[in-house]
Amino acid sequence: MDFVIVSVGNEILSGDITNTNATYIARRLTERGHKIVRMIVVPDEVDEIADEVRRGLNISRFVIVTGGLGATHDDVTTEGIARALNRRLILYEDVYSKLKERFPNASDVALKKVCTFPENSEVIENDVGVAPGYIVNSVLVMPGVPAEMEDVFEKVLPRFGESGYYEETVRVGLRESEMLKELNTVVKEFEDVQIGSYPKESYVVVKFSGSDRERVEMAKRRFIDLLKL
Repeated sequence: MDFVIVSVGNEILSGDITNTNATYIARRLTERGHKIVRMIVVPDEVDEIADEVRRGLNISRFVIVTGGLGATHDDVTTEGIARALNRRLILYEDVYSKLKERFPNASDVALKKVCTFPENSEVIENDVGVAPGYIVNSVLVMPGVPAEMEDVFEKVLPRFGESGYYEETVRVGLRESEMLKELNTVVKEFEDVQIGSYPKESYVVVKFSGSDRERVEMAKRRFIDLLKL
């Protein structure tokens, strides 16, 4: 299944925080054989969020959005989702009642904001924090706090299913330029295997991955043979 990941937050764009959520989501989906076709970071602006969600739905099967589900003035993700999907925003009274029991001292205004969702949303409980996640029309929306995002995401992840995914790596004590011919040869011979090279300070890690274990292993062996390692 193809996914687009949209991260919302001015704090990411300004460099104040590292976008670990997108990395976590991409890794967990890739491990299960899914494909991330795009990662996007957008500011806390309703139109920007709506535009990227629409684009994401045009190029993928599912869009995953994190961030901007709190109760402050700049938490506008849900409004952006509603605009993208042309849905009304509705206060889910049952969710509000449950959260009121869990957080009796919390502001009613704050609780009602985080319990307002686009109509026909499926609410996903957040056992770590306050704001729940939700799914609506092939869009999964989750809080931006990493622990809360992970709690919600792991509840949903099994629904996406999985297919075979296999990965092999080779560490080569050369520069990329010194193994370019051999690398390009393997890439052409194994078009069904994803091959990536990742330069480090004194070596290069080459990764082979795909849905067919035998083909992944064959590509790795072919590369090793060409380099005479």
